[in-house]
Amino acid sequence: MRPWVWFVVAGGVLLLVTLIILLIVARKKPETASRVCGGCQRVMLPDWDKCLFCGWVPPPPAGLIEFILGPMVGQVVRLDGEVTTIGSVGGNTVVLADPAVSKKHVGIRRASSGYELADLGSTNGVYVNGQRTAKKILAAGDIIRVGTSEMVFKVG
Repeated sequence: MRPWVWFVVAGGVLLLVTLIILLIVARKKPETASRVCGGCQRVMLPDWDKCLFCGWVPPPPAGLIEFILGPMVGQVVRLDGEVTTIGSVGGNTVVLADPAVSKKHVGIRRASSGYELADLGSTNGVYVNGQRTAKKILAAGDIIRVGTSEMVFKVG
């Protein structure tokens, strides 16, 4: 046989092997994202709401409030701390210059079940979705009214 025939045959075999490998890789299912437990460091499946090995519960996703009415309209506040307070005097996380807002009006606490809003003894109350409330676990999209300000609670 002539030497160039070997090159053609070898090239054909190499091309065939490459195509087979590409087909195998393309058919491989993508791996599901996994999380690592913050307690025992074992791998948790994505649909677990707590570690089935040690019971560790991951923290809720970061929350934020976006002002849609009032003096801070358009501003967004991340709920980074353990407790976020809203009131009319310094020392609060969010200070609202509004005569209808008490000195320490409302607190939003990061809990294992999500974010919990609590009226801190305000004079004019706290409203969530139009209903006066003393305490409430917040859900994404809830509208919170404090004095003349309204804000939307968001997650993520």
